[in-house]
Amino acid sequence: MTTRFNTLFEPYLALTLSAFDNMKLVVAVLSEINEPYQCVEAKMSISPVNTSMEAGYFVRWDDVWLFCGLTNSYCASIVLFTEIERIDMTSLTSLKIPVMTMQQVGFMCVESAHFDHC
Repeated sequence: MTTRFNTLFEPYLALTLSAFDNMKLVVAVLSEINEPYQCVEAKMSISPVNTSMEAGYFVRWDDVWLFCGLTNSYCASIVLFTEIERIDMTSLTSLKIPVMTMQQVGFMCVESAHFDHC
């Protein structure tokens, strides 16, 4: 699945968008190829040793978890999340994300790049 993740998302891995925009991007890519997914907000521990909890956006795709960033993050990257034990599964809240076309994703990325440099 790591290879498939890299193949699908490689063009976007260097982008730093808001966490919510990252989730919209992931949804657009997966919808384009008719893959099932689930978008959630969940609490997670900051690190394996730090048990403080932060809320983040995730997309569950098959048995893979994609981390889109902390809910308050305006500059995050899409990450293949492998430390599933850090997610508090009792805190999962399902989200309904509007599906954008890939053309709309392109516009979103250009807009973000433009405002990041103004």
